[in-house]
Amino acid sequence: MRRLGANRRGRSARRIHSGISLTSLMDILTCLLFFVLKSFVAGGEATVPPPGLKLPRSTADAAMHSSLVIAIDQEAILVGSERIASVPEAEASDQLLIQPLADRLLAAQQQMDELAKLKKTDQPEARLVTIQGDGEIEFRVLQKVMYTLNQSGFDDISLAVLKKAEEHSS
Repeated sequence: MRRLGANRRGRSARRIHSGISLTSLMDILTCLLFFVLKSFVAGGEATVPPPGLKLPRSTADAAMHSSLVIAIDQEAILVGSERIASVPEAEASDQLLIQPLADRLLAAQQQMDELAKLKKTDQPEARLVTIQGDGEIEFRVLQKVMYTLNQSGFDDISLAVLKKAEEHSS
């Protein structure tokens, strides 16, 4: 009788302590993954152009700064991922100012001002803008976008380009 009871207790004790819990291991790995991704993005702004946009190439080495991103492809002008205006309409207009873009920039400016108030900074944030323009867009459209940015108080404008591969002479 005693042996039977001892065997039962031994089996239940082995079941409790056998193996590693995969749930807790997956939780640890997930936290580690988020930490690594956050560290990678914090090191520099990850800029991914919208699908179909082909950035021009450049040899510039300067690092990017966090900024408002305006993308211009063959069809639309986007602020972030939000479609603001049509490129054909902007191109056909006689006006240099693109009114829907100016309206969106005013809203972005107000958001930046509210964030500056929350941060309680005395100096206003620099209004940095990066234009991701397709290499094939008409200069007239780029000119109108830059004019609209300037008239809306965004004077620090950068153009996003892809870095050219360095050519080796042989």
